Amino acid sequence: MSAAWVAAQVRSRSLTNHCVGPAGAREVAGSGSLDEALAILATTNYGERLGSGAGLAQAERAVFATALWNLRVLAGWSPALGAGRLRVLAGGFELANVRDELARIDGHDVLQPYELGSLASVPRHSQPTSTSELRATLRHSAWGDPGVLDAGGILLSLRVALLRRVVENVPEAAEWAEAYGALILARLILSGTSLERFATVAADARAVLGSRAVAARTLRELVTALPVSIAHGLDGVTEFADLWSCEARWWGQLWREASERVRDGGAEAATVVAAVAAQYADAWRVRAALEIAARAGLGIEVLDAVA
Repeated sequence: MSAAWVAAQVRSRSLTNHCVGPAGAREVAGSGSLDEALAILATTNYGERLGSGAGLAQAERAVFATALWNLRVLAGWSPALGAGRLRVLAGGFELANVRDELARIDGHDVLQPYELGSLASVPRHSQPTSTSELRATLRHSAWGDPGVLDAGGILLSLRVALLRRVVENVPEAAEWAEAYGALILARLILSGTSLERFATVAADARAVLGSRAVAARTLRELVTALPVSIAHGLDGVTEFADLWSCEARWWGQLWREASERVRDGGAEAATVVAAVAAQYADAWRVRAALEIAARAGLGIEVLDAVA
């Protein structure tokens, strides 16, 4: 056991203990307005990056920027092997940056990109002017060639590629990635999207969930192709609109399991990975709470689903 792992374990527990958590998020959601919600969050670990007078989009970005900063802190305290795992887990923020790049290429205004520092795998020294340039940049990075040029296809490819990278490089988070992959396949099936033109997506999905799951053409076929523990995440789904509750339950399960692992874990990679997962889950819940507060409490049942 190295001193670095001990330090990372201590930091992991501290960061997780400072999460807003289910009760805090519900207080934010029930505050009645975005301004009141931001006033509550100003007293939490998210307050430093929120600033005054932030709109909803800026506030949500600040919440996730806080989670990213905490991830970078954990990477700094971890041994090199652990930091490599966290570079993969930082891929969600890099994916968000790519999504914004695609929006910018399409002529939309976007927020400042997430700063990944040494955790970045895509160079940011230039801004692509077309999806072709962006695809070329991705091809020469850890993401690999998305295999398509349309924005939706690129994002789908990167989402599944990230799950494969997690399964192959962060075994402590593999089951969480597999469960989320099942949600993606269910979404594709229920939306009538075929993987025939997404060879890269299909290959990555097979690496995550197996050939039978990728070959499924109906939800029933998908469920029977999955391990019972993962198929359980699709309970109650009969149509596309049902998937929001499944994803909410996934985030809730992620929070519960990750928090428990941090609490009970030792000075090892699993504890640090769990701390990152807890940060992600807390940020997702707080973002949901902010959106609910901005709608004067409408949709608060989402938080009840992940309590």
